[in-house]
Amino acid sequence: MSDYEINAVEIIAGGPGVLVREFTFAPGEATPWHRHSQMSDRCYGLVGAVTLEIRDGVAIALAPGQLGEAPVGAVHRLVNHGAAEGRVLLVQTGGRYDFLAEA
Repeated sequence: MSDYEINAVEIIAGGPGVLVREFTFAPGEATPWHRHSQMSDRCYGLVGAVTLEIRDGVAIALAPGQLGEAPVGAVHRLVNHGAAEGRVLLVQTGGRYDFLAEA
């Protein structure tokens, strides 16, 4: 269920209108810029220096315990700017999952 490659993605839970996954990023890894037409992304920092970047200029550092959210339709990506592995719990809710790549 991935449209890109990062170190690891583990599905924690899923059902109608919800998808929960743990993302593990090697240093420098990132998801491509993308958006979702129905789901919002809630990102919880677990380990490391992963940042949620939203194309309108918002950047939220997801230190362990920190929450960041990309609302439905917002062009965004996750990127590990740190020198060590980073992990994020991603909770997607609101509708059918889709991944719409943005240049």
